[in-house]
Amino acid sequence: MASYTDEYLKFLRLVDKHKVDCLVIGAYAVMIHTKTPRATKDMDTWIRQTGENAVRLSEALKEFGDLEVSEEAILKTGQRIEVKSEAFKIEIWTSQEILGFEEAWGRRLTDTVEDFSINVISKEDLIKLKAMPVP
Repeated sequence: MASYTDEYLKFLRLVDKHKVDCLVIGAYAVMIHTKTPRATKDMDTWIRQTGENAVRLSEALKEFGDLEVSEEAILKTGQRIEVKSEAFKIEIWTSQEILGFEEAWGRRLTDTVEDFSINVISKEDLIKLKAMPVP
């Protein structure tokens, strides 16, 4: 299991509470699949782009840190929403160039941490994303 900081756990707990369709991608997904700690400066996530999911994410962000992120921003394709402080950085991606969310969601892994669930991109899809050049 990955070692989550308190802020990452708080964010993921709220994502679960508000029923946001969200996948953990990036280094945290690598740690979950390999069960090996890995140095990383942020946590990457990817959300389903629907109006309903945008509302749920907006509510989760409001509760997380009194953050105001419009549903329009969440629904914009190719958007990277950053939530950060000196102690953490969370990147919320609204799309991926080489993979569709529905396809990845169907192959996801669900990890249980404490009393809530985290949806993680499949190992197969993670490899595809990691092979893609970083923008």
